[in-house]
Amino acid sequence: MPVPTSPTRLFVCDQCGATLPVEPEHAGRKCRCGQCGKVLTVPGDSPRVSKPKTPKFIGFNCVLCDSRLSAKVEDVGLNAKCPDCGKLTKVPPPPKPRPKKIPKAMHGQQYGLWDVDEGPLPQEIAARQPKFYPVWCGVCDTLMHAQAKQVGKKLTCPDCGAKTVFKKLPVEEKTKSAMVADGEEYQLDEASPPISRPVPLPAAVVDAEKHEQYRKGLRQEFGERPKMPRFPTLTGVLPMLFTGVVFGWAVALSCLVTLASTLALGGWGSEGYGAIMGMFQLALACVAGLLWFAASSALWCVILTESSEGSDRLYDPPSAAPYEWLGQMLYVGLAMAASPILGWALGTAFSEPVLGMAISAFVCFPIALLSSLERSSPLEIVSTRIFGSLVRRPGHWLLFYLQTGLLMGLFLMGTQLLGKYLLLAIPLGMFLSVVYFRLLGRLAWWLAESMPEMED
Repeated sequence: MPVPTSPTRLFVCDQCGATLPVEPEHAGRKCRCGQCGKVLTVPGDSPRVSKPKTPKFIGFNCVLCDSRLSAKVEDVGLNAKCPDCGKLTKVPPPPKPRPKKIPKAMHGQQYGLWDVDEGPLPQEIAARQPKFYPVWCGVCDTLMHAQAKQVGKKLTCPDCGAKTVFKKLPVEEKTKSAMVADGEEYQLDEASPPISRPVPLPAAVVDAEKHEQYRKGLRQEFGERPKMPRFPTLTGVLPMLFTGVVFGWAVALSCLVTLASTLALGGWGSEGYGAIMGMFQLALACVAGLLWFAASSALWCVILTESSEGSDRLYDPPSAAPYEWLGQMLYVGLAMAASPILGWALGTAFSEPVLGMAISAFVCFPIALLSSLERSSPLEIVSTRIFGSLVRRPGHWLLFYLQTGLLMGLFLMGTQLLGKYLLLAIPLGMFLSVVYFRLLGRLAWWLAESMPEMED
């Protein structure tokens, strides 16, 4: 280890091994060890007294303007003229040499750097340090520390001043090494076969299981679903429609579609400079209309799903986040887009494509929507179970079509009666659409209860 550059030196007591700092000028003097009290002689040669050097120049200040001046030692006692103010100042004698001041940080034990491969191990350094044991004051319970040589002695509490006897050394608990001993490693049992790793389920299956568990918890909280009546599409239809959640959503969606219709009518047919504002209104109408269709699809699908399980209230209402409506919008939108295709093909052959599309949409839309929901995919609009119910339960479907046809007749009659106040028919249409999907859900419940399961 290199010798520190500080003038302070270290030497070791030959009795207790304590490290003592010493100044070089104290070499040859007597000192007492702070640990054991033994009188020792400071090693080293006596310091050489060197004669201080006489300076060649003397620095002093002008007595008038305090400018810094300098003169040779030979000019002591003569007058020197200040170059700034012209005042004559007597050259003072050189100052007496002062002892060199060593900073306090340079006294005591100094730090040095070990050379490569010369430094002790951390365990060796820790073993050299004095070991302290905890002692608690018997009066104020202050934590103190004592060494092994202080056993049987009294320790003074730094807080309350009470005396506490350090009776005996505490029993040290042997800590078990974290390393596993040789021969105790984990061994594999060759006789037992390896356990097969679980196969991860798709995210859609996991979400469906979580949703089903959530619905089971709701049923346990609010009670099981009621027993199916003889004609589900005729009785028990209205209770869900007048609950706070369904009614609030229907009113909000009616206001939204009314706003979209007003913007579309205001922007349609604008001319001149008003055409720019009209285009802006049409863009807003498209955004509001798309938002209305997404939110309405979410409400319709929730009503259909809850009704298909016989519920008279919405246990799991639609989310308020618009991005969660996209899935339900795909189910309803693709079913609406696919249902008129068959009628358009037949109607074109008989020169009545519009009438054919309307009849096809009326008949095929509920079949396509129930098929996609039953198959859990908006693209699979054909389900053998739903198409089989048309043959096995034709009376159920006939009653549903009669009821929904009556709803459409009421809507057309309302639009005729309102006349020029056609915007007032929007809330009526929104309410009738809720009734339509409520009837479709009750029909799905009726089919599921009355028709056994079929394998695809």
